[in-house]
Amino acid sequence: MKAPDRLTTGGRYAARWALDTAGVLLAMTVGTFALVLFARGDPASVLAATRAGRPATREQVEAVRVELGLDAPAPIRYLRWLAHACTGDFGLSLRTDLPVGPEVADRLGVTLGLVAGSAVVGILAGLAVGVAGALLPRGVLRGALRAGALLLTSVPVFWLSYLLVLVFALRLGLVPTSGMAGPETWVMPIAVLAMPTAGVLSRVVAVTLREALDRPYVRAAQARGSGTLSIVLRDGLPNAAGPILSVAAFGIGGLLVGTVVVEEVFGWPGLGSYLVHAAGSRDVPALQAAVLVMGGGFILTNRCADLVQGLIDPRSRRRWTR
Repeated sequence: MKAPDRLTTGGRYAARWALDTAGVLLAMTVGTFALVLFARGDPASVLAATRAGRPATREQVEAVRVELGLDAPAPIRYLRWLAHACTGDFGLSLRTDLPVGPEVADRLGVTLGLVAGSAVVGILAGLAVGVAGALLPRGVLRGALRAGALLLTSVPVFWLSYLLVLVFALRLGLVPTSGMAGPETWVMPIAVLAMPTAGVLSRVVAVTLREALDRPYVRAAQARGSGTLSIVLRDGLPNAAGPILSVAAFGIGGLLVGTVVVEEVFGWPGLGSYLVHAAGSRDVPALQAAVLVMGGGFILTNRCADLVQGLIDPRSRRRWTR
């Protein structure tokens, strides 16, 4: 009976997770669509003027309004927009009169590459520093690691970006100041995004691993003569995996948000800079698409971490299935 019970509990947990995730994503689409309702200016007038190359006539504006479906009630427009967005059709850019979907797809690859590189560096650095902080005895070195981690989590990303540009690009001349022209141009953007993630993760790893290593079965393994590395990998980290996984996933989601600043500072043609330019020019369809993609990525990253944590930690799964 135990196996079916576990299967039933896991099924309920997965179903509850799917429903909650769908609800959060649906609420996000409502908020994203509301950008049109509360944005200043008339998208039809802007697009008509872009096409005409001069202030558009009333007839031209009305024709564009009908073409964009802006003459329909807001609930109908939302359902139409949601149906098209699910297929990757986000409408036409008010700046270029070109489809937004291909523009977002082209820039998304740049952002995902930056996020992936930063996540790998940040997680590996956070794990290494966190393990060192858990194993080191109380002293100057352990205190320095903790202070460094707190500093990295407190420094604003834009300030850290300009500091690295000043030191490594302008003073030392080791890397270019901006652009995406070669491997050396990836160094500073990845470093800026990875440092806060590594700082937060290292503190969580140090605290949870220290608690895990203080449990009776770990002390028994030490008494049997097991090595420190073996104990950390076999007993410590697996039992501390839940909180570590949650923080790591939240950090990856935060990297998506951080690209908005980093891509603009370093001149990268990614989705973050696309969002900034769309907001600056009040290009509502482009802004909607960028917000929807980045917000959806942030939500899905954290929700998938919750799912994995529930699958590996029965206590978490029981809280979701009560």
